[in-house]
Amino acid sequence: LSGFGLCLGSRVMPVCAPLLDLSNGYKIPSIGLGTFKTTDNALVQETIFTALDAGYRHIDTAFIYSNEAQIGNALKSKMAENGIAREDVFITTKLWGTDHHPQDVRPACEASLRRLQLDYVDLYHIHWPVYLSRDCGKREPFTLEDTWKAMEALVDAGLVRSLGLSNFNRAQIDRIFTVARIKPTVLQIEASISFLNEKLIEYAQSVGLVVTGYAPFGSPGTTPEFTSPLEVPCVTEIAKRHGKTPAQILIRHGIQRGLVVIPKSSTPRRICENIDVRRLALTSLTPFHSSIPFYFKFLFSRTVFNFELSADEMATLNAAEPQQCRRFALKSWANLPEYPFHDEF
Repeated sequence: LSGFGLCLGSRVMPVCAPLLDLSNGYKIPSIGLGTFKTTDNALVQETIFTALDAGYRHIDTAFIYSNEAQIGNALKSKMAENGIAREDVFITTKLWGTDHHPQDVRPACEASLRRLQLDYVDLYHIHWPVYLSRDCGKREPFTLEDTWKAMEALVDAGLVRSLGLSNFNRAQIDRIFTVARIKPTVLQIEASISFLNEKLIEYAQSVGLVVTGYAPFGSPGTTPEFTSPLEVPCVTEIAKRHGKTPAQILIRHGIQRGLVVIPKSSTPRRICENIDVRRLALTSLTPFHSSIPFYFKFLFSRTVFNFELSADEMATLNAAEPQQCRRFALKSWANLPEYPFHDEF
């Protein structure tokens, strides 16, 4: 494990989010910024600026989030301002289901790169295994394995460094591994105390995949019909015991499971709370927000890497939601080929 460097003004300071090794030799930061449903230009800019100043070096987006262009503009501006090198920021985006046809994979990736204003992305996922046809059956049939071969060509062309799978089940993972010349390095799936996804995580890690857990807070803004893990009594009790926020407890829970965690927020204070900034010198910060000194002073005692949950606390959190329930089931796709959630995992 190691850390990136954070440039603020003329000072270079370490960022504390550890890096996890990918099977192809690259590394991925263990905390990233989720950007789902963040599309307003001004809000995206503030979110990315805040995240980079707070020490994030992992940004997760996707074509379907409709914010790649906004993120690209913000990244270009802030990285130039802070002197942050491209190789020190890990950018993830994803291939949408309408572009699974092998002929569409490279154009889709290149379009994402243009919007992001990048020469390459660090990680490119197949977002879902489900193909969403837009050609009314006019093309030759193809398989998920054919899509993967087109993904491999992106690595060959230098457009992508690492390939990933998102929302795939075990059988689908096995099929890709069987044909892969360039193996996937990351599996991104829903993972929280409300939906532990234990069997799939254990399997993915056993075959060398780093697992990214999305919706660690249960995505309360997207799925209001469910109780948020942030409101579960044992979470608030453990948070009080450690002097942390409930969000930090849930992030720490994911980290101790060996996951990359990508909490989503567009609120400056919460963005900062979700990552460790304890090694940053307050006096050397260049203010990017009128209240940012307050954020960092507040956070010095409220970080996610200066404490550990005990085995008993981990067990309590794992048992906190007996009715395990997936928030992102996309049941409207249940009758489509390759729908991943018919299988147990």
